[in-house]
Amino acid sequence: MPEATNSDEEADLLMKSPQDRLPPMPWMVWLMGAAACAALILVVTHLTEEEEFLSLLKQMDLRWLLLALVLQAGTYLMQGVVWRVATGATGHELPLGKSYQISLAMLFVDQALPSAGISGVAVVSGALSRMGLPRAVVASAVLVDNGMYYLAYAACMGVALAVALYHACLPVWVDVAMLIFVLAGAGMCWVQLSLPNGGMRWLKPRLRRFAKLAKLADWLEHAHPAIVKNKRVLFAAFALHVVNFLLDATTIWVAARALGVTASPGGVFSSFMVSTLFRTIGIIPGGLGTFETASVMSLKSIGLPLSLGLSATLLFRGLSFWLPMVPGLVCAKRMLKN
Repeated sequence: MPEATNSDEEADLLMKSPQDRLPPMPWMVWLMGAAACAALILVVTHLTEEEEFLSLLKQMDLRWLLLALVLQAGTYLMQGVVWRVATGATGHELPLGKSYQISLAMLFVDQALPSAGISGVAVVSGALSRMGLPRAVVASAVLVDNGMYYLAYAACMGVALAVALYHACLPVWVDVAMLIFVLAGAGMCWVQLSLPNGGMRWLKPRLRRFAKLAKLADWLEHAHPAIVKNKRVLFAAFALHVVNFLLDATTIWVAARALGVTASPGGVFSSFMVSTLFRTIGIIPGGLGTFETASVMSLKSIGLPLSLGLSATLLFRGLSFWLPMVPGLVCAKRMLKN
């Protein structure tokens, strides 16, 4: 197994900050998100019958709820397989259990710290480096994962936009925002996969205005161009990320089914992608408050009552956001200590 040299460690600027401890959490921002969620619940329960909202939760079918839990567990498996595919292309075998832990740790850090995913990348890169993987392999894995994530995000958003336009269920400004994100996601993928081997040099001076982005670009330049351009690896990572989006959207559909309602799969998928858009552009960790509001309103636009939309959204967020936080924190601390 290759050993990292001192020069490699000095060059890994991205991983210097998270090595010893997790960055402090922005508690004030968390409180703002919690307040937004509480306000949403109060408004919806005020607009509907409170008894109706509570009865929905009481009549839940636990079998469907268990299926939703399995679907969410599958999202971390898919993310872990992305890491295995990306590192495996370089001849380095990443254990499935370890990749699952890395996925949980990345989820916790990305949701706890609103840093456009940079904090999660730092934790993952640090964990992979401590396992003995050389810098070029780690950078390649991060680039493949990030680039294909944005491409899958853009592709799924494009499908959701087509569904929304067909049913004319969303305001025009939301459709425009989705179209802009499709183009931005594809652009992000192109930029990241062009970084290795000295690509995108024209962009570097502009990134110098943002310290974290400049360090990230410097570090990712060391990725293996041959791996980053490997079509088989890229397609596998893209497909796995698409499956992740489908698993999340299916979880919301299953949550609604657990409450006794069969919703339109296409409508739920479109609603979920709109909600992720607002989660992505929000400054609150994990889109707390913004995701819930967008989800409830977009589910209402496809015909679900407010009370049902809120219940399904809260179930989804409980399974996808709150429940994994504790194991994610444990895994993140373990990744930083090893």
